[in-house]
Amino acid sequence: MENEVLDPVQNELIIRHNSDAPEVNPAMAFIATLHGGTSRYTMTSKLNVIAHWAGATDLRFLNWSAMRYEHVLAFITAMQQPDENGKPRMSPRSINCYLSAFKGVANQAFLLKQMDAETLARIKLVKSIRFLRLAAGRAITEDESEALLDATQIEMNPITIRDHAILCLLLGCGMRRAEVSAIKLKGVNLAESSIRFIGKGDKEREVFMIPEVKDALARWLDVRGKEGEFVFGKFFKGWKFDPTAPLTPHAVGHVVQEYRIRAGLEDITTHDLRRTFATRLLDKNVDISTVKDMMGHASITTTALYDRRGRKAQREAAKKVKL
Repeated sequence: MENEVLDPVQNELIIRHNSDAPEVNPAMAFIATLHGGTSRYTMTSKLNVIAHWAGATDLRFLNWSAMRYEHVLAFITAMQQPDENGKPRMSPRSINCYLSAFKGVANQAFLLKQMDAETLARIKLVKSIRFLRLAAGRAITEDESEALLDATQIEMNPITIRDHAILCLLLGCGMRRAEVSAIKLKGVNLAESSIRFIGKGDKEREVFMIPEVKDALARWLDVRGKEGEFVFGKFFKGWKFDPTAPLTPHAVGHVVQEYRIRAGLEDITTHDLRRTFATRLLDKNVDISTVKDMMGHASITTTALYDRRGRKAQREAAKKVKL
């Protein structure tokens, strides 16, 4: 997000000389408090966006200790303004994530004695944007999931074997893309058909594999070898696998799009496969509390948002009504 003209509110945050910089950067300190690699990566990205908005090169060159209520309000207001297409620059959900980033850095600045209590309290007064959370995405059909998996079988090579395993985990275990990229060899237990990994919120999760998913993963592990830490990694020319370069969550998403296109399917997101997993479990009458645990949700309310059975489920339920 580039700014042709910086207003005074933004301008005063930029560090002009090294002598202006505090000894400890509160933004870096805040990132250091986050445990998961994905959380740190995401937060670094968001703080860099804020820094760019303020006219700094990146988060290292922004004087976060000089942050005030007015700066946070100015950023939120700017992100709510329409872009060239007439749409807000950011969704309310995204803006709230950036607001959390602001508050996290401000709290670190206070702990580092770079910000007074009154300034911190005023920043914390900035309220999250309230919005109606509509159900997004969809559950794909069985024909679509079959076509997606079949697209990996057209040409058999190390990459398609890896990608088939990834799609099986997304569809058959309901894993988030960041969770797939975070799987480590030590977390895989083929004998128990289970995988342990660190999920969202830095919580340890365990998922169980059906035979088809287990076979796909075992086939990939045979090709992959035992070197390195992470299960899924990148390939270089000549099918050379690099065990030191794990796939990023973005790369996992790219795998889904690659085979969606090959299969000639309509728009499907990585998270749609997770929605599909939840919907199919609920359609098989698995109780929602169990589905919640299998999805790694903290609340049943969140799990309910993944239910895409729609009119079909309502019609079947209506048949069970007795007068």
